[in-house]
Amino acid sequence: LSTSNFVTEETPSGTINGSNTSFTLANTPTSGTLRLYLNGVRLKSGAGNDYTLSTNIITFTTAPISGDVILADYMK
Repeated sequence: LSTSNFVTEETPSGTINGSNTSFTLANTPTSGTLRLYLNGVRLKSGAGNDYTLSTNIITFTTAPISGDVILADYMK
């Protein structure tokens, strides 16, 4: 593995406004490698949890509110 395959502290694109739940990563993460954080707290993926991932689109169960910080670490 090359360090160029690792993405750290990426801020997904999307509006953080309390109503938007969809955010886009710059790359498609290798399956099982996405670590997503909201305000420093690691989130759990999967239906019924904090978010789901489809290709490079993150869909939050609850929309982040204005001022929240989203960071993603993953392998591409």
